Amino acid sequence: MKKLLFLIIAGGLVYLNYTNPTREDHEELLLAELQALGPVSEEQFAKATRDIDFSNFMVCSATKTSLDSKMITHGYLKEVKLVNDKWIRETVQTLQGRP
Repeated sequence: MKKLLFLIIAGGLVYLNYTNPTREDHEELLLAELQALGPVSEEQFAKATRDIDFSNFMVCSATKTSLDSKMITHGYLKEVKLVNDKWIRETVQTLQGRP
C-alpha cells in the first residue's frame, strides 16, 4: 500500500514538472498583453523584459520584477495567467514615452 501511494505521488510530481510552463510561455503571454494595448517591437519587448526574473518551482513557475519582486505572471499545468495588470499598463506607457 505504501509503495502504491509513493508511486502515485511521484507520478503526480513528474506530471506537474512535465506540464510546467517555460519562460517562453510567460514571455508569449506578456507580449500578447502588451500588444493588445499598442504596437510593441521586438527591441521594445526585449527592453521591457530585461528586468524580469523567472522562477521555476518544478510544479509551477512565475515571473516577477527584479527591482521590487512583484509577481507579474504565474503558470501551472501549461497555463500562464497574468497577475499584475498594473505592470502591463506602466510598461506600455514607458514604451510609448508617456509620463
